[in-house]
Amino acid sequence: MPDTGNASGAPIPTVGTNDALYWNANARIADRVEDLLGRMTLAEKVAQVTAVSLRDSTSAEEGLAGKVNAVRSGIREGIGQIENTFDPRAPGDSAREVNDLQRLLRESTRLGIPALVGSECAHGHAGFNSTVLPVPLAMACSWNPELVEQAFDMAAREARARGAHEAHTPVLDLGRDPRWGRMEETFGEDTYLVTRMGVAATAGLQGGRSGNPGRTHVVAAPKHFAGYGQVVGGRNFAATPVDTRTLRDEVLPPFEAVVKDVKVQGMMASHCDVEGVPAHGNRWLLTGLLRGEWGFEGMVVSDYNDVPRLAYFQHVVETVEDAAALALSAGMDLDLPVGEGYGRLLEVIRTRPELEQFLDFSVRRILRLKFMLGLFEDPFVPVIGAEQSAGCAEHVALAERLATESIVMLKNHDDLLPLDLIKLATICVIGPNAASPAVGNYTAGTDRTTSLLDGVRQRAGSTIQVDYAEGCSIPRVSWDGKQSVLLQAPLADEEAAIAEAVARAAAADVAIVCVGGSTQTSTEAFFVDGIKGDRATLGLLGNQRTLVERVAATGTPTVIVLMGGRPFSIPEIARLPVSLLNTFYLGETNGRAVAKILFGDLSPSGKLPVTIPRSVGQLPVYYSQKAISHYKDYLDEEPGPLFPFGFGLSYGRFSYSDLVLEKTTISAGEDLGFSVTIENTGGRPAAEVVQVYFRDCVASVVRSAKLLIRFQKVQLDPGVRRRLRFSITPREDLAFTGIDLTRRVEAGAFELMIGSSSADIRLQAHFTLSPSP
Repeated sequence: MPDTGNASGAPIPTVGTNDALYWNANARIADRVEDLLGRMTLAEKVAQVTAVSLRDSTSAEEGLAGKVNAVRSGIREGIGQIENTFDPRAPGDSAREVNDLQRLLRESTRLGIPALVGSECAHGHAGFNSTVLPVPLAMACSWNPELVEQAFDMAAREARARGAHEAHTPVLDLGRDPRWGRMEETFGEDTYLVTRMGVAATAGLQGGRSGNPGRTHVVAAPKHFAGYGQVVGGRNFAATPVDTRTLRDEVLPPFEAVVKDVKVQGMMASHCDVEGVPAHGNRWLLTGLLRGEWGFEGMVVSDYNDVPRLAYFQHVVETVEDAAALALSAGMDLDLPVGEGYGRLLEVIRTRPELEQFLDFSVRRILRLKFMLGLFEDPFVPVIGAEQSAGCAEHVALAERLATESIVMLKNHDDLLPLDLIKLATICVIGPNAASPAVGNYTAGTDRTTSLLDGVRQRAGSTIQVDYAEGCSIPRVSWDGKQSVLLQAPLADEEAAIAEAVARAAAADVAIVCVGGSTQTSTEAFFVDGIKGDRATLGLLGNQRTLVERVAATGTPTVIVLMGGRPFSIPEIARLPVSLLNTFYLGETNGRAVAKILFGDLSPSGKLPVTIPRSVGQLPVYYSQKAISHYKDYLDEEPGPLFPFGFGLSYGRFSYSDLVLEKTTISAGEDLGFSVTIENTGGRPAAEVVQVYFRDCVASVVRSAKLLIRFQKVQLDPGVRRRLRFSITPREDLAFTGIDLTRRVEAGAFELMIGSSSADIRLQAHFTLSPSP
């Protein structure tokens, strides 16, 4: 029987004609929303908080047509969002498919409400042959928020050109446990760096800081709100025991910043619980904090299938119907990807009509975005626009620039780098990642990827011989239908291949060895029994260490290039007489970017956004722990990390001098300005990231030993010096959660530390914050 009323049985106004107020583009959005909401049946409202997916659970044999038919049958009452993540189609086909579905909604549903189209844009729009950027962990190595904003602006334009309106991006979790398979999705371990990168990414996606993506950009839905990256043991879906001060001072600030500074219009809730209450059913988190304290006006979307998991995973309710009611009343607006929980709201609200008010709240927020995006005026996209935008030369050039700035030089033995092509006759490129086209996990792929081997061959030209040998494999992961199984080749099986690679290296002028991980050995461990993606160890899997050690033993000058989605603990390799480059997945221009650094076209300028431990036994090792955390070292391990947060070498040399504070005593209401001079004393143009840290000398609670508070990337020619000025605001930058759990800044002494990394402090100064009158 068709639904003709709301839960109370009141009649619903007819849709009328296109003269209805909600079709009037000149009317206020709030008025259009109320007019349309008043015309909707309960079933039509429920449809607006649910989704269908082009990646639905149809069998592979059915092919794309089967998936499209499943979507078409699921939008008879309209739909809130169509999920088109990891779109495998060519750009033009993407546009055609979305246009067909929007046309169906306009012409074949009672109210003609268009759908939002959801996407992923973690490192470029996740559609086949869209421009693939470096993964977020690599982007963070650039320490260049302005460039990151440009990159996400580009990604949003490509996504919108293919019909997308919302992106489940960026990840604002703190990446502090490198065992976690989702490290590559984060911007690193530090709250301030993640905040700066997150604000840049969000502004890029939404086309600025106005909060209105308009008709060219997309709604950003940062994730995972909140605390998901703090899973114990680095295990996906594990508990997140975060105390209130850590939550308030370290985990929440990136999310608060994108709400207040960029007016973000989306938010994706976390898989995890917050102080024991699952995020998807946490009214304090989704309504009290997010909307009440911060003033968020957009929509909250679920992480995939987490509404029903309130019942069958977290067990805070008995049934999926109860889960839907709990999530809706908590402030969860849209149930992704297929509305398994909210699809039951029609019956739930008929038995509990008091829930309809919460449904109306969510529908209003979703409709508001559809009007804001201009979808009622024109939900269609030009096919030619999608084809011309995706992967165009301008966008690929931007991706390459970001990739080059994301490479971190960890060691330059005997100043081997940059390599001088004039002095080389033979280069041997070795390793299981040397010819790899891998670009990370959150992409639908491209046919333009340049491997390291490709990049070296292109840069070396025809006059230099470039040999290649794989040497050994990276263990692969097999799925037998029940368990993920790591299959590692015994050394005996790869002895011949390693011997061949070593022989080729011995005969070459230089060896470039590319080792690391794969998208199988560092990946999201999905919510399926037996699926694994996290690591218990952080060394190189398989026989890679053996390969590196034997190549180094030949005496041939050797460069090790690390490639993967997480930091690697490689103290044995770091001690070898080799040079060392770290590259988290650099996107489609990987090989060209690395070649430019190897051969000196550009100087490396990346800095680590994470601390690299010597071993798993040191975890947690992130730099900003409380001072007492570093009081004692381990008996059986060298002190300190293998490479500290903020570390990265350059072909330039930089001196720091003349740190001057404009005042040495300030009140809480005053800004503190200070300046420093930096000079490139080396012989090559290069960029340095000047990092500013502070320490609260005495506080009423135990605070971090050191906290990043400002940074600036500066490009200098040889012999050039520049005066940099910074300013901090005590009530924002020095505040913390006090004993009474309120945000405060306390009078007393503070220390400023300026340097090239968290462990390389060049200049220090003290100032005093005077007591409030």
